[in-house]
Amino acid sequence: MQQTRKGGSPSDEEVMARVQADDSGALGLLFDRYSRLLFGIALRILEDFGEAEDVVQDTFCSVFQKANLFDPARGTVKTWIVGIAFHRALDRKTYLDRRGFYQTTEIGSLHGVLLGKPDLDREVGASLSMALLVKALEDLPKMQRRTLEMFYFEGLGLREISVRLGEPYGNVRHHFYRGLERLRESAFVKKLRGK
Repeated sequence: MQQTRKGGSPSDEEVMARVQADDSGALGLLFDRYSRLLFGIALRILEDFGEAEDVVQDTFCSVFQKANLFDPARGTVKTWIVGIAFHRALDRKTYLDRRGFYQTTEIGSLHGVLLGKPDLDREVGASLSMALLVKALEDLPKMQRRTLEMFYFEGLGLREISVRLGEPYGNVRHHFYRGLERLRESAFVKKLRGK
C-alpha cells in the first residue's frame, strides 16, 4: 500500500479504501486528482466536450458503485480508473458511430492512428483492451512511452510535451512517431488486426 502523499494528503489506496467504505467525500478526492486526465482521454476518443464530460461523470459513478471490485494486486487505483474511463469512452464512441453522430466529420482516434484506418472504430472499440495497451506501452523505450502517454492520456500537444519534458520539439516529434511505429508492430495491434 502506498504511503501518504507529499503534503499529508492520503494515498490513492487510502482514498479507495474510504470509497469502498461508502465515503462519498473520498470520491471527491479521486475526482480532483483524475478528472482532468480522464477528460483528456475521453475527449481524444470522442472529439466532443459534452460527451467527454458525460464519460467522466459516468466513470466516477461507476467507481463509487463498483469500488469493491478494485483489486490492488492487479494494478494501481489510477490504472483502474483510467481503464474504466477508456472503455466507457470507446463504448460511447461505438454507440454514437452507429447513430451517425460523426457522419459529417472526419474523426481520428488512438486506435485509428495505431491501425492507420480510422474507419475501424466500431470493430476496434469492441475489442480494445486497456491492459494490452498498457503492456504494449510498457514495452516501448521510456521517452517514446512517456511521449505517447502525455499525448493520448493527458491530452497534451507535442509542443506542450516538449516544454514539460525539457526536450527539443524535434526529439519529441521523433519519440512520438517512433513510438507509434513500434506500437503498430506490437502484439497488441496485431491482435486487433486479427493477425
